[in-house]
Amino acid sequence: MPDKHASAPSSMAATNLADDATDGGASDMPLKTSDPAERGFRRLWPHLGFLAAVLLLAFNMRGSIVVMGPLAERVGIDLQLSGAQLGLLTTIPVLCFGMLSIFAPRLGQRFGLEATLITMLVLVAVGQGLRASGQYGVMVMGTVVLGAAIAVMNVLTPSLVRRSFPARVALVTALYTFVMSSGASIAAFSAVPIRNSMDGDWRYALGLWAVVAVVGCICWLPMLRYHHHAQGTATRISLWRNREAWWLSLFFGSQSMMFYTGVAWVAKIYLDSGMSEAESATLLTVFNIFGIPAALLSPLIYSAIPNKKLAMTVLHIPLFIGIPGFVFATTDMPYLWAICLGMGQGSMISVALTLVGMRGADPQTSAKLSGMCQSLGYLLAATGPVLFGALHDILQSWHIPLLILFGVVSVQFLAGLRAGSSDKISA
Repeated sequence: MPDKHASAPSSMAATNLADDATDGGASDMPLKTSDPAERGFRRLWPHLGFLAAVLLLAFNMRGSIVVMGPLAERVGIDLQLSGAQLGLLTTIPVLCFGMLSIFAPRLGQRFGLEATLITMLVLVAVGQGLRASGQYGVMVMGTVVLGAAIAVMNVLTPSLVRRSFPARVALVTALYTFVMSSGASIAAFSAVPIRNSMDGDWRYALGLWAVVAVVGCICWLPMLRYHHHAQGTATRISLWRNREAWWLSLFFGSQSMMFYTGVAWVAKIYLDSGMSEAESATLLTVFNIFGIPAALLSPLIYSAIPNKKLAMTVLHIPLFIGIPGFVFATTDMPYLWAICLGMGQGSMISVALTLVGMRGADPQTSAKLSGMCQSLGYLLAATGPVLFGALHDILQSWHIPLLILFGVVSVQFLAGLRAGSSDKISA
């Protein structure tokens, strides 16, 4: 997508963008096209400005959600909430991702990606501000607003990357996934210290992320001059009968289910195995931390290996090591299993988002593919923590639930082998 001064392109930016034989799998996307929304920037500074905007967007896409987790116990005590009421505050965003993602491409098509995304950032600020109110009903309303806004951001960001960085899909996806994961980790690590520094008032820890979203909105304002709508032909795109789109959706859903199940139950499983509460929490932290560099490097590794089946196999190696160890030798080398599981899951989300951006035949198809994958994927992901918890309650053991992990990762691996095809998905 050129800016309005594209008539005098920077040779450096043009050279970078023209290198479509390597990064991002975009070798079959010619830079010269009749659709200006698909051509990438031709000058360096707009290119870098939009990259910074994408990264600010990513920073807000998980931190606002994750910050509730470390505060949940104190929130429940202060507001006298039941387990179901408290669980609703953490489950609503994932349900919003599943139910609303499918509608996000229509918003981008109707109002343009830039205008839609900055509006969603405004709604993130509003939703997080409502969650900081300290009144349960208002907090539920704010969580719905927050979850709906981030659902749209989840879907439209891969399309924005595909359109604005057509020859750098893998690299930019790696960067924004890295920043997204870093935002989640910062939120998790800072929530309790901020609460404690405010005499135990957890509302400040929640409200801070409303401020972060406002800062993101301000920085996004200059991007509105690059306002583009999807082309009219995109309204005829339908992916629900496309087998390749279903394989990619299954891959996305399997890795999401693995991640959310791990976040929900890894610490509890270690605790029930006889480890202390402090060490169990540390292992969960290790699980999250090692996912961050994996999220950054995995798209680059994936794009660098010509044989995509081999690339998918290589990136699954940490899971092939970590899951058997976690299931059968939980407390023998717990840090090794936590590291392997974290690396495996960090890799998979980043590769899944990269495939969504790379495999769409054009940015509009990528947006619809993103909506389909994330809608089906997050609905499947929402069942994971509930299913594992219910099985544990019924059987009073983690043995059977943990064995199910083998089935989930097997489905993920097989779907990933199919999803990694170099063929473009179109209707």
